[in-house]
Amino acid sequence: MNDDVVLSAHFNLREFVSSQTAARLGREIIPPPDVLANLHRLCQQLLEPIRVKLARPIIITSGYRPKWLNQAIGGSLTSAHMTGNAADVKVVGMSPWTFCRWVQQHAPGEGWPIDQCIQEFGQWTHLGTALAPRGQYLTAKHVDGRTTYLQGIHQ
Repeated sequence: MNDDVVLSAHFNLREFVSSQTAARLGREIIPPPDVLANLHRLCQQLLEPIRVKLARPIIITSGYRPKWLNQAIGGSLTSAHMTGNAADVKVVGMSPWTFCRWVQQHAPGEGWPIDQCIQEFGQWTHLGTALAPRGQYLTAKHVDGRTTYLQGIHQ
């Protein structure tokens, strides 16, 4: 597979198929054509416009996850990562909370197709898109050993 595929000016396929878990399992991540098309859309319509307006590097910490990888890491059974419609990111020089609030403030005026923007455990941000985006802003927290999603962006 050619993981040097350019998805947008600041993102390439390598960033979305890199996984320590897959490497430990000796597995390669190869997105099928429909997932590759979704990754292009995710980058072109959401990640790249955010990166340009923000003028800061965005690091992909988790991109496309085939079903076997999503299961191996305990991901949601309906994860948008499995279809190439989401990425977990960190922004250089910004906390996830600050970044999520920034996205929430700018998305309406920019027309970004935000399906979900989730501030996850104060560690990273989940950004997802969809053909019919819901515009959800959530905060993931551990409560009694389980992941709980709160409406809105909270610290």
